Amino acid sequence: MTKDNQLITGKVLRVTRKTYDVSVGGEVVRCVVRGTLTLEDNEYCSVRAGDNVRIVMVSDGEGVIQEILPRRSRLSRVIESREYKEHIIATNIDQIMIITSTHKPAFKSGLLDRYLIIAEKNHLNALICINKIDLANKKDFQIYVEEYGKLGYGAFYSSALTGEGVDGIRDMLTNKVTLFVGHSGVGKSSLINAVEPEVDTEIQEVSSKTNKGLHTTSFVQLLRLSFGGFAGDTPGIRELGLWDIFKTDLKSYYVEFHQYTNDCQFVDCKHINEPGCAVKRAVESGTIFNERYRNYLNIYSSLKSAHYE
Repeated sequence: MTKDNQLITGKVLRVTRKTYDVSVGGEVVRCVVRGTLTLEDNEYCSVRAGDNVRIVMVSDGEGVIQEILPRRSRLSRVIESREYKEHIIATNIDQIMIITSTHKPAFKSGLLDRYLIIAEKNHLNALICINKIDLANKKDFQIYVEEYGKLGYGAFYSSALTGEGVDGIRDMLTNKVTLFVGHSGVGKSSLINAVEPEVDTEIQEVSSKTNKGLHTTSFVQLLRLSFGGFAGDTPGIRELGLWDIFKTDLKSYYVEFHQYTNDCQFVDCKHINEPGCAVKRAVESGTIFNERYRNYLNIYSSLKSAHYE
């Protein structure tokens, strides 16, 4: 690997507080950043997992990141602190695999729908994995496979323990950059290890007292797959704030609403309590999945009304 100040292109696999692991030609280079980095808008930008960067080697296995290349996609959420602020989880990804579990922790369609909204906003392919199916009866979850499948989202069962679904996941990951997301303890790291046994990731355990996962994955890391592509392991979360999505935007990210919008009595129908709403009629008739519509109402009530709030 050259050390003559020549710029080399690589992909950021992991970000810690002060260092960045960058994949360059199959090798991992430990890098630092000196000064500030910007993107096309000339605004300051922090390096994120998934970024394609240009580095300069300074010694064997060590380099300095000089430039962040344009991002083709990103996955973000809101950090609610003193201000409404974007937190970029990862960049340059092709798809997200939303990992849910049947038990420990329990299946929650509300978080699933929040991830699907983010995927729709960012034009990302979304896959839905119902994990730990060895702990449940498939009949109890078949409605989710069917209803979300009707919307074009690939929904399937898996078990890292028995191996069910693992071969299918491997096919879905091949030559793609895929981010595994979901609640803490649902089995993201376990599934990645099942798909690629050589990958050295820390398995999450679940507290038997609270049924909540223990956060053993504390940062995003991209793992190079031997059959092509990258799998991104992410820290488990308990809440997912929607970045740059407001009340007026939400209906556009529910794909099943689109075919009914023109039949609503009002052009700006929010599909909540307006008379003559075609979406509500579809819910009442069972054409639109009632549980997903309830999630829509809950998410709507949690959002800001406008950008300036």
